[in-house]
Amino acid sequence: MPNPRVARRYRNLLLDNGFVDVTVEVQTIVWTGSACLPLLANLGGEGAWLEEQAARAHHDRLFLAVPIFLAAGTRAA
Repeated sequence: MPNPRVARRYRNLLLDNGFVDVTVEVQTIVWTGSACLPLLANLGGEGAWLEEQAARAHHDRLFLAVPIFLAAGTRAA
């Protein structure tokens, strides 16, 4: 992920660029099975860490929560 902390700036980016009535919502996706292992490989790469996550998934002990942020506003006239 090029900038995993950009969501912290969403609201200010909109305000700084002339938007008003800016709101931010968050939805969280939760995975507990091996289906998320490709995503984890993209985030953390190969190696011991990913192997540990695969073992957790195999033993039904994996927990991954991914927040998805949506920021919206109205363009000021």
